[in-house]
Amino acid sequence: MNLRLLFCIGMGLFTTYIGVVMLLSALRSEPLPAPPPPPNFSAKAATVMDPETGEKTIYREITVSTKIAPGSPTPPPENPQD
Repeated sequence: MNLRLLFCIGMGLFTTYIGVVMLLSALRSEPLPAPPPPPNFSAKAATVMDPETGEKTIYREITVSTKIAPGSPTPPPENPQD
């Protein structure tokens, strides 16, 4: 056995090892993502028909909550640049 053959066998074993490790890491299940937050808005609609003119009017109401996040994730900069 010469040195070139040993080197080729070693590189083949190394490549096979890397392939097996990558295959096993791809087969592992990833954790489930966090559930999406509930919607912060609602919409309602009412349709009214005027009996005299027969005109149809649609009243729409859209409500959006304005809950502020619990604190900023990063502090504001000391010297903001304009």
